[in-house]
Amino acid sequence: MSSYSADDSEESFPQLNERQEVIFESTLEDFRRYLKSEGKNPRKEIGYSEQSIGTRVSRVLQAIEWVWRNDRISTEISPEQADEVIEALATDEFRRRDGDRYAEGSKRKISNALVNWFRFNGSDWEPDITFNDEPAKNAADPFTKAEVKLLWDTSLTYKSIPMYNNLTPDERDRWRRHLAQVIGKPKSEVKPADWDKVNKNWKYPSLIATERSAAWRPALINRMKVDWYDADGKKIIIPAEHAVKNDTEWTQYLSDQAAQALDSWLEQRSNSSNYDDTGHMWLTRKGNPYKSNTLNYLLDNLIEEAGINHQGRKLCWYSFRHSLGTYTYEEKTDLDIVAEVLRQNSTSSASRYVHPTKELQRSAADIL
Repeated sequence: MSSYSADDSEESFPQLNERQEVIFESTLEDFRRYLKSEGKNPRKEIGYSEQSIGTRVSRVLQAIEWVWRNDRISTEISPEQADEVIEALATDEFRRRDGDRYAEGSKRKISNALVNWFRFNGSDWEPDITFNDEPAKNAADPFTKAEVKLLWDTSLTYKSIPMYNNLTPDERDRWRRHLAQVIGKPKSEVKPADWDKVNKNWKYPSLIATERSAAWRPALINRMKVDWYDADGKKIIIPAEHAVKNDTEWTQYLSDQAAQALDSWLEQRSNSSNYDDTGHMWLTRKGNPYKSNTLNYLLDNLIEEAGINHQGRKLCWYSFRHSLGTYTYEEKTDLDIVAEVLRQNSTSSASRYVHPTKELQRSAADIL
C-alpha cells in the first residue's frame, strides 16, 4: 500500500497502470495550481500557502486511496464515493494507517479537502455529515432486539393512510393532496386506487426486513440489483465486482420473513413505471438509488413513528450492523463468527461492532 504525507514531493501510485498514472498525476498538478491560485476563496481568487497545499493534497489522496481499497481503481472519484468516504469516517471504518481512529478535527480536515477537490472539478458536492473538533464519540450504537422488531412492525404501517371509503369528502381532499406528493402525480389525477397502492406498498418492509437479516452497508443498498436475488434459494448473491470492502462473491441468506417481504415488493416493483429503465432494487421517491443520507432520513422517520427513545445513543443506519455484531457475539462469543456474519476482513474490525449489552453489564456487576 502506498504512503502519502504532506512532505511528499512525488507520489507513487502502484494501484494505477501507466496510462492511468499519467492522467492522475496531471490532474493532481492542476489541483495544486488551483489550490494555490484560488482554492481558499475562488470568488476572490485567494489561494492557500504552499504548506497548506501539501496537506490538503495529502488528505485528498488518503480519501482516494480508501476508495481504491474499498471500491474500484479509477482516476476520478464520484460524489457517491465521496459520500461513502464521509460515512466511513463517521463510523470509524476509515482509519489511520496505524489502525487508530481519526480525531474529529482530522475527519473535518479530510472532509474540507474533498470539498476543495470537487470545487476544482466544477462540482458543488457537500458532505451530508459534518465533523467538529470535539472529542470523538461512538459513531453508531446498536438497537436493542426489541427495537429492531419494533422498526420492522413500524415499516408495515409506515406511510399508511385511512381507507378511502372511511373518509368524508373534505378528508379525502386533504389526503389526495398528501398522496399527490407521495406518489408524484398531480392532485387531480389521484384516484381511489392510489389509496390501496400506498397502503400495500412493500418497499419499506422489504428494505427493513432484508437489512435486519443482512445489515447491509448503505453503499451496498445503493448498488443492489434485482437480478442478484434468488427467490427459490431465499438468498441474494453479491457479485465480486459490486461487493463493498471485499473482492469476492458472497451469498447472503434471508429469513423467511425477509424473503416474503422481498417477493411481495418485487411483484409490486414490476408494475411500477419508476423502475422500467433500471435494475436497482430500491429507489427513492425521486427515482434515485438510496444513499446514506436518504437511508438515515427514512430511519429517523421510522424511529420517530415507532416511538424509540435515543437515550443518548447515536442511532443511524449503521446501527443495524452494530446490532447484528453485538447480538451475534452475545450468542456465539466468537469474533470470527461476527467477522464472517458482517463480512469483515479481521476480528479486530469485527470487534468495533460489538457493544456491551445491558444483560452483559448486569452480569459483570455481579462478578466481584
